[in-house]
Amino acid sequence: MNVASYCVNFDSESLPQQQYDYIIIGGGIAGLYAAHLAKQHGSVALINKGDFDSSDAYRAQGGIACVWNDDDSFASHIADTLSAGDGLCNEENVTLMINEAPTHIRRLIDLGVPFDTDENGYALGMEGAHSHRRILHAGDYTGKAIVINIANAIEDVALYNQYLALDLLVGNNKCYGVLIMNIQSEQRVILWAKAIILAGGGAGNLFINTTNSPLITGDAIAMAYRKGCALTDMEFMQFHPTALYEQNGQRFLISEAVRGEGGILRDIRGERFMERYHPLKELAPRDIVARAIYAEMKKHDTPYVYLDVTSINKAYFAARFPTIYAKCVEVGIDISTDYIPVSPAAHFLMGGIKTGSFGQTDVERLYACGECACTGVHGANRLASNSLLEGLVFAARAVEHASSLNTIPEHRRFRRRHQRLPETFLTPDEIAATRRQLQAVMERYVGIERDETGLNKAIGWFEQYEWILGLSADRTDIYELQSLIIVGYAMARAALFRCESRGSHYRTDYPIKNDMLKHHIIIKGENIAYDTDYRQIYSQKTH
Repeated sequence: MNVASYCVNFDSESLPQQQYDYIIIGGGIAGLYAAHLAKQHGSVALINKGDFDSSDAYRAQGGIACVWNDDDSFASHIADTLSAGDGLCNEENVTLMINEAPTHIRRLIDLGVPFDTDENGYALGMEGAHSHRRILHAGDYTGKAIVINIANAIEDVALYNQYLALDLLVGNNKCYGVLIMNIQSEQRVILWAKAIILAGGGAGNLFINTTNSPLITGDAIAMAYRKGCALTDMEFMQFHPTALYEQNGQRFLISEAVRGEGGILRDIRGERFMERYHPLKELAPRDIVARAIYAEMKKHDTPYVYLDVTSINKAYFAARFPTIYAKCVEVGIDISTDYIPVSPAAHFLMGGIKTGSFGQTDVERLYACGECACTGVHGANRLASNSLLEGLVFAARAVEHASSLNTIPEHRRFRRRHQRLPETFLTPDEIAATRRQLQAVMERYVGIERDETGLNKAIGWFEQYEWILGLSADRTDIYELQSLIIVGYAMARAALFRCESRGSHYRTDYPIKNDMLKHHIIIKGENIAYDTDYRQIYSQKTH
């Protein structure tokens, strides 16, 4: 697939310009935390596609995992993470993340994050595949509480809300700045900095059914890929087992913590089924629970199964999960007597921009953290409530590394002119229809179950619509569709390349795990290889 270095025509010398020490792209937990820490070292600009309530971090319900009590241990949390990751975790980075977790939790507490308490101190929840209660939470709106409190602490940061980060300005493999565009006015601006930190989130909107914010379209991953950054683990998309099923297609997350408090999964006939799939039953790793639900849905030809919380005291449930309880009331579900219809939905991308332990990418002065990055801490399947933790730890590590850089390099001229445009002009309705078609292709062929035939069909679709990447992304809808095409194509290629089943990646034609393939797949441009062949990646080709 021919992917241009820039998505628009521009000339940096003809545009307004601003200069900062740090530019951070993304307004979720990783981006906000990076901004909060970076402002202690210099001037900071934060580029945010929406407002702070439009990130996936803001929507996070369950909580944040951290060893907090004496009956728990770092070794136990590490072991749980490695087990969930199904053999593909970067153990060094997992150890860093878990050992550094308490430091960042204390910073959040100092910022005013109101974690729930009980008679023993901070209340610790239990979630799937954890061996101890270690989930700090604020009701079922933990992400919202964290985002609000960090956002309140960055008053000295220049905020560019409602801006698209269109293109990174890279020369001689060094990032100098970013081209951004005001979504409303379409005014473009050049921002220069000594370090750029990508924290733009994942790519859940590749799929019809997703718990992600509508703004999460893989933009940061696509931007980095256009500039030559390697992507890794792109085949591993986590499908959350329990999203509220509604006929209008919306998918409201029902936190794993609900099952941690005693929620039971039942099939359409009301029979409990998880004991047939895993000894941990409802608290098995997410990939296993999601596939079990998917199997039960296929067996009974129904679009959902049930989550039974009738055994949980109604008053306790309403206090512990106020957002979920309010949603159930809104849709007419009485949790004391009714079962909650749920089905899996695309939730979290374990893969992304390949980074080092300090968020370094293949491009100098360019960093990535949060869901758009792949540090390897999640392996093939993320352990519940490790996502917010990863965002904090590696945002801090990226800032630490970037703060050691010297001053802003001398500005260069960046431009792209005479971009050839396809003869066909796509209206907003046509763009929207193509986006829905892409999501349907991904849902059908690159979803919970995959096989060679379907993956080749998905790749064929992307190759058929490759011409869309030649459009100038002067509108948000075109820009987002291009991002989805780039990231979806990478995901389908990686899924085809991995001829085994592992973690969230399940091939019906290769249903067995093959430890000879216990390696990471790296994509760099059109080249794809396992990391054991990384030095030869430039000559490797996909199927």
